[in-house]
Amino acid sequence: MSSKLQLTTLAVLVSAALPAQAALYKVVEVAPGVSGNEVYGTAIQPSGNDASCFDSGASSSTCEGYKLAGETRNRPDGFSYREEVPFAMDNSFAYIEDDYDGFEDYCFYQLGYATCEYWASDRWSSWYNETYSSNTPNSLAFIEGTAVLPTDAKNTVINSLNSSGSAIGNYSTATVRNTPINGDITGWKQGRQWATNGTYSVGSVSSRTGTGGERYYYFSKPAVWNGTTLNAVKWAYNDQQDGDYYAQGSMRDLYVDGTTFYGVGYNNYKDQHMNATIFKGTTTDLTNLNSVQINNAQVDISGDNIHSNSVATNINKNLVVVGQAKRSGGFPKNGAASNRLFIVPDASASSINASFFYGGIFFDGAGGEMGGINNFNEIVGRIDSENHREYDGKQRRQRAFIYPYGVTPKVTVPAEVTAINDRKAIFKNKAWLLDDLTNGGSESSNNNQYRIYDASDINDAGVISATAVKCSGGYDSTSHNAYCGDGNGTEKVVAVKLVPIAGSDASAIEPRSYDSTATERKGAGLGFGALTILGLFGFMRKRIK
Repeated sequence: MSSKLQLTTLAVLVSAALPAQAALYKVVEVAPGVSGNEVYGTAIQPSGNDASCFDSGASSSTCEGYKLAGETRNRPDGFSYREEVPFAMDNSFAYIEDDYDGFEDYCFYQLGYATCEYWASDRWSSWYNETYSSNTPNSLAFIEGTAVLPTDAKNTVINSLNSSGSAIGNYSTATVRNTPINGDITGWKQGRQWATNGTYSVGSVSSRTGTGGERYYYFSKPAVWNGTTLNAVKWAYNDQQDGDYYAQGSMRDLYVDGTTFYGVGYNNYKDQHMNATIFKGTTTDLTNLNSVQINNAQVDISGDNIHSNSVATNINKNLVVVGQAKRSGGFPKNGAASNRLFIVPDASASSINASFFYGGIFFDGAGGEMGGINNFNEIVGRIDSENHREYDGKQRRQRAFIYPYGVTPKVTVPAEVTAINDRKAIFKNKAWLLDDLTNGGSESSNNNQYRIYDASDINDAGVISATAVKCSGGYDSTSHNAYCGDGNGTEKVVAVKLVPIAGSDASAIEPRSYDSTATERKGAGLGFGALTILGLFGFMRKRIK
């Protein structure tokens, strides 16, 4: 018998002795039902008290049935349809007033890419369309293939879904840049909504329309709706205008414990700095909620503007808060002015401090975008998967992740401690790129058509809303950096759900490898979707005092 045959036989025997590999997640593509070149998943329907979809007896129809919300794009946003101010930081409106030059200056001073002419041109053309031209719709929203089209809507975004699967978000018309899909804004010109618990909804309201002659110089306040009743929340530092800078505030998520109200977002502080904030108070006095700044993530640290802005994005019933802080262009770290991800384990603590993600897939200086957190303390989002210099270089490629954080101080009920630990064990107690959890087993062929770019939301059953890059028929190998059609295939950006495979556990994880030859995608490639998605959903701020 030849040595080659002996090795082959040995490999077969070893393989037979090992448990079968089967990915943790099935990738389910969702058709948008509206037109658009690229399709993004933005939210997943809450699962309430439903069983975990990892359970061996979980119903596939139930788990695949949670509704996904998404949006299409034909071009990048000029500046985000979600944010209160341009680039989520230009509260003097100086960059945006300078038209193309302002876009290029923002990129040069706050991102540092060597490709700022391309970056600016791409966004300026979109802003020009919205501001000076036909204003043809760019962001069309949908829920499971059904269009969400408010009357006269130009651009619609969905930030979350309520328990029944209805949209929470905002839309633009020819005369108002942002109006909540549901929610009164009497007395205010713009409004945005981010989340609801069924009774209370949170977002922001602004003083001018953001269109026409009222395009510039407006302030915004965090907002809470008690049913249909609007409550504009006070600023942390009550200075509506300071020179050219206007106060801004926004609430992005909430949790209510009896009559105790917790909200998260950002608020206005001294020198008009926009800092990540936990709002605390009572449901009987929502306009006067106290603002608690999240330390380590604020703009001014020891007299230097280390960050350009920060925001707390999500809170769960365990009072765990997650968010992100944009590193200032004047203080890059490890070659990038990155958008760093952080966690606050207990919103009720006497001292509130952000801890930035570090270790494993979260290398020092990694940037990303926070997606969401469920009540098992499982966090999703996207993170840099490359670590080359962005300053004077190109934008890093990013991939979606899941981080099972584990038990936190407010989790004290033994059954809940066990449940969180059991879920964490499924992931071998560490964070993963989600591409590593869609590889192997009976779903491998289908899943190999997708590389998961962004994870925007996760429910308690474990189902994730995401955005993927698709190579129809499958990539040339299962590696992270595999070619599509030998580098000549057509890739497209699609909305997907990641549905746990019933009965899967840590033994099913089969990480993807990396091909030794660098992948250089051709064909349709990722378009602006992968290269500039930070511009769509990023939280970045301009010049600071």
